Amino acid sequence: MTALQQPTTLKWDAETLSRFWAYYSQFPELYFSHQKGRDVVEFVRHLIPEGAGVLDYGCGPGHLLPHLLDAGFIVKGADIALETIGSAVNVQGRKNFMGFDTVSGLLQKDEKFDVVFLLEVVEHLDDHWLEVTLTQARRLLKQGGLLVVTTPNEERLEDNIVYCPVANVTFHRWQHMRSWTAATLRDALASRGFRNVNVQTRNFTSAGPRHVSPARYFLSKFLSRLQKPQSIVATARG
Repeated sequence: MTALQQPTTLKWDAETLSRFWAYYSQFPELYFSHQKGRDVVEFVRHLIPEGAGVLDYGCGPGHLLPHLLDAGFIVKGADIALETIGSAVNVQGRKNFMGFDTVSGLLQKDEKFDVVFLLEVVEHLDDHWLEVTLTQARRLLKQGGLLVVTTPNEERLEDNIVYCPVANVTFHRWQHMRSWTAATLRDALASRGFRNVNVQTRNFTSAGPRHVSPARYFLSKFLSRLQKPQSIVATARG
């Protein structure tokens, strides 16, 4: 009997990442910004001036954009590539929606924003791309502008490792590359020149379910407060 070949760890190149996210863009319910985006916007809204120019950096299918527009901000979505950008939402033609672009396109045009959101982005980045992304986010902020970052809190990466028998590889089911604590996220932002870094842990509330009674929904909200916080949220000034 032939000995089993030990699996290798999947290498996330540009083509693999593109296929991976093109597939998962079909399932909006799996996205943090779809589940929790409204609550994130409400949580930081008091820090953002009315009519502020806001960029959703790493917007993907675009689930956060309607919540930003509902809050009255002037909004643009950006990502690395345009293939699936904004594919899950219908915001074209909405007042204050300024369209989509690539991050490189915004940088070339030297566009600046009052606020940059980085929702559930930093856990997907290796050391090189973390440096690139935080540097770019700072360049895209106006002087004194606000950066908003969310990421899973103290995630055990090994709990989400899965195996593909076809390719004989293992990988994190959501393509996470690193786990963050409040302290490591604070240090990462401060060491890259961001000021007034404030970091908290919390459980964000999902959008209300359609087929659950209000009493059961609010009970679930109460119980979630008793659990370990699932998210880290950081705000910082550029």
